[in-house]
Amino acid sequence: MILRTTTRLLKIILILAVAALLVGQLLGQPILLGYVTSDSMEPTIDANDGFVAVPAAVTGDPSPGDVIVYEATDGQLVTHRVVNETAAGYVTRGDANPVTDQDQGDPPVTEDRIVARAMQLGGTVLTIPALGAAAANLDAAVITAQQWVWNMPGSQLNGINGVATALLVISIVGYAVETVRDRDQSALDTRERIDELDPSFHQLVIAFTLVMMVGAAAAMLVPAGAQSMTLVSSQPAPDGDLIVEPGGTTETTYRISNTGFTPIVVYLESSEGVTLERETVVVSGKDSTAVEATLEAPEETGHFERSIYERRYIHVLPRSVIGWFYDVHPWLPYGMIVASLGGGAYVFGRLLVIEQIRDRD
Repeated sequence: MILRTTTRLLKIILILAVAALLVGQLLGQPILLGYVTSDSMEPTIDANDGFVAVPAAVTGDPSPGDVIVYEATDGQLVTHRVVNETAAGYVTRGDANPVTDQDQGDPPVTEDRIVARAMQLGGTVLTIPALGAAAANLDAAVITAQQWVWNMPGSQLNGINGVATALLVISIVGYAVETVRDRDQSALDTRERIDELDPSFHQLVIAFTLVMMVGAAAAMLVPAGAQSMTLVSSQPAPDGDLIVEPGGTTETTYRISNTGFTPIVVYLESSEGVTLERETVVVSGKDSTAVEATLEAPEETGHFERSIYERRYIHVLPRSVIGWFYDVHPWLPYGMIVASLGGGAYVFGRLLVIEQIRDRD
């Protein structure tokens, strides 16, 4: 009995780990698991090893000694240790590197760029050997699957997330098929036998659904937020970034990076004194885009805060639908997207359970 329970538990943990890794790869946001591809964190984390990643939204502010995952200026995710905290942000360094990232020209890491923290027990990072190799294989599988979906005859999925959309389409079609089959006595017998199946199957379906929903929510909420800029109004105005004469304007570039495979729809909201070139953009997977912003200074001199607030939505619903929900309330698209992906994952899991029953017959 104990052996059977342990086996079930290990099975659930394994499938959850794979699901978390896959969701994290798709969405570009570490969900429970992260990994490194270089040797910059040796001997703490070897190249291609993984670690338990806790989203920054639930960890609070990091302290010197913490290992964090943050978005670099080029949009890539970096896993390094915090070695100091300054007014401008955090100073970071890979354990194997002789100098800090900031000594090499990188700006201090601000809180809005931190996406996760590596879990530590007694000061030791919890690592998982060779997880990076598994992630690389998942990368290749996702790219192959996405290209296959895009290349399907008559496919209209190019430009949006083919994998996630395909999951929804398959789930909806599968749900419709199962609903029709429920009219047959044999299908009813199959459905009744679900309750007699090993409880671990039910737990796996629920767990997979929760991983998908949490991953989707984190991928949209964690990278979002406000970016503040300090505009200096001076008379005379020396040459420099964001320094203008009273009543003048200056141009700056706001860059949006997408580290996941799933395209995102981004809505930008600006504070007073900021005019955006465009307020809605779509960023493809593993890509970035730039939006020009005009900052206006008041008539008096001084330092003035200007900000751009970013809301990200995974592009698994048509852009027009996301826009309609957004117009009702900016939080509504989050709920609809999470519910859609969670519902698709649940139906997909139920189909697998039913298939497992039929295989046993």
